[in-house]
Amino acid sequence: MTQEKSNGNVLGMTNGDTMTPKQSAFAGFVAEGDSLSEAYRKAYNTAKMSENVVNNEASALAKNPKVKDAIEALKSQSRSAHNSHQKLSNDWIVQKLQDEAMNDRNPAATRVRALELLGKTGGLFDDSTHVTFEHRSPEDVEIELMEKLGMLFGAEA
Repeated sequence: MTQEKSNGNVLGMTNGDTMTPKQSAFAGFVAEGDSLSEAYRKAYNTAKMSENVVNNEASALAKNPKVKDAIEALKSQSRSAHNSHQKLSNDWIVQKLQDEAMNDRNPAATRVRALELLGKTGGLFDDSTHVTFEHRSPEDVEIELMEKLGMLFGAEA
């Protein structure tokens, strides 16, 4: 067992394989989006520490392999949970639109609007405009214009 120290203060006992509750809290705050220093202030008693000491301690703690791994794992779980929630929300919306489109008690306009939104969701309608730019020299443009003018006016000559 080793003692974890911060700024000369003994913070807790660890066996090398586990994190202290404060390290876990720090990792959680960082994973939620707090800066390293802000997460350190939330997890530890920093009232008597200078800003520079807080910054240094937070940086050192974030480099601890156990803490670093915990932060990445928490961020990954958060992304996964967010993606799952988003998919469920999208699926729910599509299901509700399908229900509205199939409900004979709805006015025709409501059913058509639901079908339109389902079509847009499925990518059936492409309202975007695509513009292609060709980089041509002024001489090339002039030659092309002369050829087209020659075709237009050459028929009259």
